[in-house]
Amino acid sequence: MIPGDPSGHGRYGYLDGDDKRVMCHECGKYYVSLGAHIGRAHGLSADDYRKTHGLPQRMTLISPELRRRKTDIGRSIVGSEAWEKLVAKRDPVAASHSRDKGAFEVRGLDVERQRQRAKQNIAGASRPITRKCKACGGLIRGRKGHVTCSPLCQRISTYEGKKRAPVEEWVRLREEGRTLQAIGDMYGVSHVAVRMGIKAYRRYLGDREFLAEHGPGEVPEKRV
Repeated sequence: MIPGDPSGHGRYGYLDGDDKRVMCHECGKYYVSLGAHIGRAHGLSADDYRKTHGLPQRMTLISPELRRRKTDIGRSIVGSEAWEKLVAKRDPVAASHSRDKGAFEVRGLDVERQRQRAKQNIAGASRPITRKCKACGGLIRGRKGHVTCSPLCQRISTYEGKKRAPVEEWVRLREEGRTLQAIGDMYGVSHVAVRMGIKAYRRYLGDREFLAEHGPGEVPEKRV
């Protein structure tokens, strides 16, 4: 897997979320901190979770806001009386000796993993963009900035995205024999607006039918 590939409910190599919460790859729920949650709900340690989803070994599994608060607290302690006592009691030699061979191996693996991820990022930068089309659900390839995969799907998506009048009801009333003017009077619009609304709706239904039968592509000439 390379960074950005689907990984559970999130993305491999990314800790998704917003400023206040981060998303759990395993279940898709959002938390301020994932540490306790992934242990209780999914039986994973923080290290196992990072390895499974391609996260750097030193990445904290907390929201940016909480990380800033912790940083601010840490900075406020530096230089205090408690800090000076901690520095006085610290033994750098003992701390160095406490790191066994396994600790150095983990650090080496972490560095190598980051190096490989960087190479994959560079290699993946030229890959075509792939997203799901809003109209047909197929993959969008090479249409940067688009939310659909073809001109036909674009027209369908544009129609579905507009705030529309109750054209389905207008069609029903027309089928019952009501005139355009009568329908317009009922809804407070002109008969022209009713006619154009019904026309656009029927074209949309035709586009949907064509998409279902032939798949995405250019707009059929007779439906332009």
